[in-house]
Amino acid sequence: MKVRSLARFLYPESIAIFGSMFEGWFFGPGVIIKDLKDIGYRGAIYPIHPSAESIYGLKVYHDVKEVEGEIDLAIVITSYRYVNDIIQQCGEKGVKAAVVVSDGFGEAGDGGRRMQEELLARARSFDMRIIGPNTLGLLNNAKGFTTIPYEKGYEYTKNGPLSIVTQTGMYGPQAIALDDYSFGVSKIIDLGNMCDVDEIDCLEYLEEDLDTRVISLYIEHTKRPQRFLDVARRISMKKPILCLKGGISPEAAKAMASHTGSMAGDDRLYEGLFNQTGLIRVEEYRDLLDLAKAFIYQPLPAGNRLGIITFSGAIGIHCVDTAQGVGLELGKLSERSKERLVEVSHLLNGHPIDLGPASAAAGAEVFNFYTKSFEVLLEDDNIDCIYLNTYVNNLLLPQSYEGLLETMSKNRTKPTVLWSYGASEHYIREMAALAEHYGIPFFSTNQKAIKALGHMNRYVKWKNARAPVM
Repeated sequence: MKVRSLARFLYPESIAIFGSMFEGWFFGPGVIIKDLKDIGYRGAIYPIHPSAESIYGLKVYHDVKEVEGEIDLAIVITSYRYVNDIIQQCGEKGVKAAVVVSDGFGEAGDGGRRMQEELLARARSFDMRIIGPNTLGLLNNAKGFTTIPYEKGYEYTKNGPLSIVTQTGMYGPQAIALDDYSFGVSKIIDLGNMCDVDEIDCLEYLEEDLDTRVISLYIEHTKRPQRFLDVARRISMKKPILCLKGGISPEAAKAMASHTGSMAGDDRLYEGLFNQTGLIRVEEYRDLLDLAKAFIYQPLPAGNRLGIITFSGAIGIHCVDTAQGVGLELGKLSERSKERLVEVSHLLNGHPIDLGPASAAAGAEVFNFYTKSFEVLLEDDNIDCIYLNTYVNNLLLPQSYEGLLETMSKNRTKPTVLWSYGASEHYIREMAALAEHYGIPFFSTNQKAIKALGHMNRYVKWKNARAPVM
């Protein structure tokens, strides 16, 4: 019977690693072994190489048959010429899961596709599951486990609520400075050529994974569109799924064939698939991380009515324009809210709430203006979500906004996003770090901040349309 669970990949108690056993190099089994020892992996590690003797204090076995214990997972980082024989040997040993990092398979033309078919046939003859080939494998911070064979240059053990499923290694910790993000990543699974384990297997696993609250997905194609529709639609009712689809243009679709051997489909069909499943389609490479922040830190909105607090009238107008394009509308403040704002300052007599003119004569009182304006929007039933921007410089230091951020953090009943500007990138970065310390998602542009709220609103609207009527 086929092994359906991905537990052997994500929570192995023993692993065998095949490949050249170099210490101190940027790629290969040595990187994995060093990382596993550094992060405290407690399972058994069996390096396999026909002539090497030891690596990082571990004995190297010349053949997998020499290993006396059971092996949960094999990691293969060799020339493609040796992979299928290694899978055969692992199958005979009783190994039921393998990550094949090696490339030269389906992405390499007809000969590679035939080798990939043989790889899968051998694995299936032993009821073995395969991730890859042409993959980095996976990272599981909840377990303290990795198969990623590239040196990343920093320690990363920050476990959090986001899990990423991808057909590219560009979401691994060696390609993105994950440690710069305030939230942690629970799991990353790179599917590579996806000859066996696919995005559907991963989504089904993450559906029940208690460590995962938000899923980010990069795909170039799906081999099981109907199953994908059914599974993604079911999971979207429980957890938000952000998705970036590669290969939209004909030229990009052609390039996909040399990346993971993917076959392109009409993007209009995928757009229809996403609309039916509730997947949150994003536009850019970083969005799978950046936009996840809003879902991680903030509650979902009750509707699409946007409240805006800005330090610049022009930025407020820009936000209104952006909101219109993502399904949000500027909320109409209640009469009581208008009165409360005028009580704060006679210059606060409109919406968006423009603090710029009022701040000129207010001095340090402007920070109190921010807090009181936020409280007005929070308590107004005509507002469902809130955008706020700050201005920072050597006098309006990020730390000066700490009282506002603390108030925002303690009153998370409406999703709130933040952007900041000023003449110093140093202060902007400080503001970003401080905001996310308090659980307020900070975005690199005001457009991204508004779009994040738009994505949240569309997701809620999709869920509500399919919720059972009580």
